[in-house]
Amino acid sequence: MTKGRGGTVSRVLAFLPALVHCDAATRARATPVVPAPEAAAQASEAPPAPVSQPSGFGPPGRYAVDVHKTLSGTHGRDLAREDSRASFVLELEPNGQASACRGIRSYSSYDGDSVHNVSNTRQQQGYRGRWQMAGEWVQVELGIDDTRCAKEQLYENLAPRPWHLRCRKLEPAEHGRVSAPLLACALENEREHQYRESFAYFVPEVIAGEWLLLAPGDGLRVNWHDDTVPPGGNPPKIELKPAQGRVADDTWMKE
Repeated sequence: MTKGRGGTVSRVLAFLPALVHCDAATRARATPVVPAPEAAAQASEAPPAPVSQPSGFGPPGRYAVDVHKTLSGTHGRDLAREDSRASFVLELEPNGQASACRGIRSYSSYDGDSVHNVSNTRQQQGYRGRWQMAGEWVQVELGIDDTRCAKEQLYENLAPRPWHLRCRKLEPAEHGRVSAPLLACALENEREHQYRESFAYFVPEVIAGEWLLLAPGDGLRVNWHDDTVPPGGNPPKIELKPAQGRVADDTWMKE
């Protein structure tokens, strides 16, 4: 790899999605804290009867998100940039069946007096599987299914893997960004992936950890700007709002 001014190229290229691989040992696992029960009020109560879905979760249905992610930063006279758009559509059927389509396009560059690196990525993958309730969680097991939506593979020698999601209802009071509840999902099997399939889908700074955030119906729009300063320097800027039009399988392709 060519090394630019101040040895920054190898550090900044970590933001280029085509060169980013999974490192699950160093990535924080998102584990939301389930509120503790009020001990005094519930100590003598019998456990509640099992239910098919948690209170207020809502019926099975369609959930989607459209994520616009940008990044910029300077290192001396070198400039790093990134512009990505990713969409994810999840269908949860009443009979326990599930399907999904995800797609992403991304352009990244690093320019300076002695270096010029560019990365373009495009990928789309379909999934089918099952979902079930486990307490307050929705467990979604999605296997590869190229009939769900047309496949565009990122790496010829690296195949996409199944996605195992653990999701829960996220109330407006927890995130304070939009007035409606969201579905927040963590990726349980990231270590099995050969490359970072979760890139640009899992949003930080809304609640603790990084989450795939989905809204019912037409879906959610996420505007996300980051910079190349190390974590803790400048926090990402995250804006959530209802989608501008229905998020579709091919939304990631649009300008």
